[in-house]
Amino acid sequence: MKRSQLGSSIFLLIFGILFCLEAQKLPIGRVTRPGPGFFPFWLGISLVIISLALILSWSRKSLNESLSSKGLWKGLKWEKVFITLVALLLYAFFLEWLGYCIATFILISFLFCVIGGLRWWVGVLGSILTSLLTYTLFRLWLEVQLPRGLWGL
Repeated sequence: MKRSQLGSSIFLLIFGILFCLEAQKLPIGRVTRPGPGFFPFWLGISLVIISLALILSWSRKSLNESLSSKGLWKGLKWEKVFITLVALLLYAFFLEWLGYCIATFILISFLFCVIGGLRWWVGVLGSILTSLLTYTLFRLWLEVQLPRGLWGL
């Protein structure tokens, strides 16, 4: 379980406890004759139980991982990180000059084909779709001003 999942589990735990406390302000009733607070109360109890199980699972896994002493940076491909950073800097530098559509197409093609290792035709097709869909979303639907570039695209 990741740290974000631990945070979600803690949030659900707190939410479940608050749910139970608020549900107790209403008559809960019994199983044979439930009151208006019956369902919210047991829903809160369910959230508490599930979130506690997730928290315990996370703490057990994190303890096992720390004991096995896996390196945080082990297996990270630093070359790809550096190349991606350079590609993003070049994208930012040439964005105004080339325009949004062309610069985005080149960047996404590079990321798909070189960094991602996709076949060239899949990368190019994905780049075209990505460029057109993001252009449609930002320029046409949200009316965001995007750089037009030399060719006005």
